[in-house]
Amino acid sequence: METQAEKIISTNGNMMAGDRPICPTLLKYYKEGDIQAKLDQVNTPEAVFLFNGLPRDVSMMLLGGFLTGAFAEQVPSWQEVVVDYFQNNSRIIPALTANPGTYTMLEKMYHFEPVEGVIDNYFLQSIAGGQALKNRYEAVTAQACKHVLEILQTTGSCYMIDLGSGPGRNGIDICRQHPEFNGNIKIDCVDIDPEAIVFGTKLVKEKNIKQVEFIPTSMTRLHKRYPGTVDYGIIIGVLCGLTRAERIGLLSIIRPYFKSGARLVAASLLETMAQKDLLCAYILRETTGWGLQYPPLGELKEVFEAAGWIYEGFFHEEPTRLYEIGIGVAP
Repeated sequence: METQAEKIISTNGNMMAGDRPICPTLLKYYKEGDIQAKLDQVNTPEAVFLFNGLPRDVSMMLLGGFLTGAFAEQVPSWQEVVVDYFQNNSRIIPALTANPGTYTMLEKMYHFEPVEGVIDNYFLQSIAGGQALKNRYEAVTAQACKHVLEILQTTGSCYMIDLGSGPGRNGIDICRQHPEFNGNIKIDCVDIDPEAIVFGTKLVKEKNIKQVEFIPTSMTRLHKRYPGTVDYGIIIGVLCGLTRAERIGLLSIIRPYFKSGARLVAASLLETMAQKDLLCAYILRETTGWGLQYPPLGELKEVFEAAGWIYEGFFHEEPTRLYEIGIGVAP
């Protein structure tokens, strides 16, 4: 019988679907947040850019909802005024609504694809959007390169997995930045989004990357493929939609994939995002139903250890520091 974590991960994008209860931390900032802090956020350059670029009725309704911490269903005509406008004047919002786990948003936030229009340019400029996500991508790739180099210097080869990889951008960049790894590294990109796999397959072909293979299987169903054979792994953009119990469940399930002493790098969104960019979190949830989690710094250590891993430490994506990017070691 499937565990709760397996059920969530095996359903594409469901970990961030809008029918999930709001994260208690986010609810606290919605309802109990300092009104001055909210006013400060709507006066940032990126927020001013957004509100000035929206029709007045949309702008005023969005501003009122944010300042009072109202849920979409509590505001009369919210769907017709705010949601419909965002759906019709953004490429990011409808894509996230249709598939909360879509890779297409990250392609824009990582600055691989251009954006158009006021709404999507706001996301690209925002701390929680284009700033933190691009920083996270670069920080994880850089750390992975260092770790892989250590493994190669010790054992001569590295079998790496990227769980929830999307089109495999991290793995592709590792191979492009370090052509000397070629022949000694094998990277499996595991994802269940067929569109991401098609796009990723196109990318590796265009860039002539031979070391990356796409595995179109749920990350919780790979025990036969990885019977303790993995040297290194990353899991980015997955834990952010899971509760504490679900994170523990998932990390417990995948732990047997790894050799003793192998590292897993995992990124977890922090409560800091609700503090620094509540407006972005509010817009995403109340226009798409995007349900993320905002745990405090240090919870990821507790989660790793509860799942049977040794916690080596963490780093942040600099300079935004909205993520705890933890390093677990398989016992």
